[in-house]
Amino acid sequence: MIRFTVSDFDRLGSPAGFRYRLPYYEGPDRGREQLCIAEGRVQHYEVRPGIKLVLSDIVAHHHYESSSITAPQFSTIVMLQGRAQAQLASQDKLSLVAQSGVSIAHSDAVTMTGVHPAGQRLRSINISLGSAESVDDPRLVDMLAKLMGPSGLRMQQWTVPPHLLNTLEQLIDSPWQGAMHHLLLEGVSLQVLAHALDGMTYKPAKDSPAMARDRQLLERVRERLYNAPGEDHSLADLAKLACMSPSTLRVKFQATYQCSVFAWLRERRLELARDYLAQGWSVQQAAHFVGYRHATNFATAFRERYGISPSELN
Repeated sequence: MIRFTVSDFDRLGSPAGFRYRLPYYEGPDRGREQLCIAEGRVQHYEVRPGIKLVLSDIVAHHHYESSSITAPQFSTIVMLQGRAQAQLASQDKLSLVAQSGVSIAHSDAVTMTGVHPAGQRLRSINISLGSAESVDDPRLVDMLAKLMGPSGLRMQQWTVPPHLLNTLEQLIDSPWQGAMHHLLLEGVSLQVLAHALDGMTYKPAKDSPAMARDRQLLERVRERLYNAPGEDHSLADLAKLACMSPSTLRVKFQATYQCSVFAWLRERRLELARDYLAQGWSVQQAAHFVGYRHATNFATAFRERYGISPSELN
């Protein structure tokens, strides 16, 4: 694992104009820049002229915030694990939780801020496109020109399809190197861009008040599942949290996230269990902590999801 200080993050983020700070740090000023705020890996690639990809897999030890005034014209972030917040200029903050995406588009230099709480593992993919002159793809240039529209400033969440999440998991853990790895990076990047651009191009710029409220209520359910995956959740209890009937919650959750409530919960449980196993927990301990009463059921689900038995990670 690579240790990252504030100075390291500033160095890595400087090409995109990012600066980092620790708003809750109370130690001596001289130790701030060398404090280890995260450990893991951050990998930068240029998959095509003007298209950059950043793969991040880190454990955040301290709450940190990032800001930039020279962000690219278009960028999209997919959060595979962890949670964060993003804010563009004076717009409302958007919450990013596991298995969600956000796209940001602007034609002028504006302030972009990211908030990353401590005590969590953050696994994410960030794809950015520079100015139209730097992107060597007429089709992408044309799409970006249409996307910006008269406002020139947009930030929007989008739903990441389950099959794309699986592909991104494989990408971030890929052992490939050289030309084969670059082909994989390019292919997956274009898939992500297609979904992200489709979400911004064809989705209405502003939900109706009823749609916006539904989305907030559904996010309440998803955040509950994310923060307490080991609890014995029932559809009836989750429906009360969403102020909906169980049947309405089932339909709206499926339509919004392209998976059922309990499929989303199962994915979260297995993701968390994989982390525990990697830390040395036993199969029985990991299964119990994430909500499985029987280790055999957990082992079956884990093998179906990751293609290996959980004992192979011990």
